[in-house]
Amino acid sequence: MNICYRGVVHNCSGYAQLRHLFIRLARRGHHVSIIPFNSRDDIKLLYSQELKKLENNDVKKPYISITSGIGPQLQIDPEAVYNIGHSMFETTEIPERWVEFYNQFDEIWVPSKFCEKAFDRKNIRCRVSTIPYGVDESYITHEKKSHDLFTFLSVGQWIDRKGWDLLIQAYVAEFMGNYNVRLCIKTHNDIKTNEQMIREYLSTECRNASYMPRIMIKNQKLDEESMPFLYQEADCVIVPSRGEAFCLPLLESMALGIPVITTNFGGQVDFVNEDVGWLIEIKQLRHLSERLCKINAGYKNLWFAEPEIDDIKKVMRYVFEHKDEVREKGKRSQELVMGTYTWEKITDYVEKRLNEICRALGDQNE
Repeated sequence: MNICYRGVVHNCSGYAQLRHLFIRLARRGHHVSIIPFNSRDDIKLLYSQELKKLENNDVKKPYISITSGIGPQLQIDPEAVYNIGHSMFETTEIPERWVEFYNQFDEIWVPSKFCEKAFDRKNIRCRVSTIPYGVDESYITHEKKSHDLFTFLSVGQWIDRKGWDLLIQAYVAEFMGNYNVRLCIKTHNDIKTNEQMIREYLSTECRNASYMPRIMIKNQKLDEESMPFLYQEADCVIVPSRGEAFCLPLLESMALGIPVITTNFGGQVDFVNEDVGWLIEIKQLRHLSERLCKINAGYKNLWFAEPEIDDIKKVMRYVFEHKDEVREKGKRSQELVMGTYTWEKITDYVEKRLNEICRALGDQNE
C-alpha cells in the first residue's frame, strides 16, 4: 500500500517516535513517503539512513495520508483517498475549539485508552482508535548495570505537568541524610542551571539543610542510541506526572527490566499496574498552573491530576527497602513490553488496520 506521513521526525518528542513505525512499514514492502515538519534536535537517530530515504520518496498515488499534531496543527490532504490524524492530549478531555479540526478526518489515532476517552467525550464524528507507541527491539538486548547506590531516575521536559516539584520535595523529605540513594533527573532546560532547577522546588528548610540526599541532573539532549545506557543506571524510574498521553520513557525503562513508579492517572496506566510497577494515588483533579497554560493555551480550564505527595514518599521508601520485589517487577515489566509493546508488534497492528481500510476502499490503494 502507499502511505504518506506528515509530522515531526527529527526530535525527541513522542510524535517524532512514529518514525519507527514508518521505517518498519517500509521494510515490509509498503511505499512510504515522509514529509517532515521543521522541528529538529541536534541528536543522532537510530536508522537515520533509512529515514532519509523515506524523506526523499515521491508520494505514490493512490495513498493513505497520516498526519500528526494537535488541533489547529492538523490539516487533511485533499489528494489522499483516506485521511488519518494522529493526535494526543494529557487532560480528561480535548479543548472544544479543536473538535472542528479533528472532524475533518476519516479517522483519528491516539496512543492510549486515556486519550481515546478524552476524545470520545467530545463530538468527534469519525472513528477514534488507540494505536500505542512501541520500543525499539535493541533496548531489550541491554542489561542493567549494578552499582552501590539505589538510583531513582526521572525523565521528561522541565515543565510543571511532569510533577518535578512533587518529586523533588518528596524525595528530599523522605531521604534527608541518606547517602545510599540518589535521584537522577534527565531533562533539558536552556535557561536555568542545574542548581536553579533544584532549588526552585525546595522549601527554605531543605535549602539550608546540611545533609541533602544526592540529586543529579543531566540537562542535555541525548542521541537516541544513548538512551538505553541512561536507563541502565537506574533501579527504578519514577514519573509523578499530573497528566500523560502515554509517557514513552516509562515503557523504555520497562523494556530494560527496570520497573516504574507513576501516577494512577493518564495514558501510562494502559501498561503500568501493580504487577509491573507502583501507582501513586491522586488526591484531586485540578486546573494546571497559569504558568503552563501560557505555554500551552489548550490546557486552560481543563483537568489534571494532583498526585498525593505523601504517597510519593511512601512508595519511594517502600521501593528502596524492597529490592527483591524491584527485581521481580523488573522482570515482569520486560516480559510485558516484549510481548506487546515492541515496534514490530505495533507495526503488526497498524498494518492490519491499514489493510482493513484498503479493503473498505475497494482495494484501490493496494
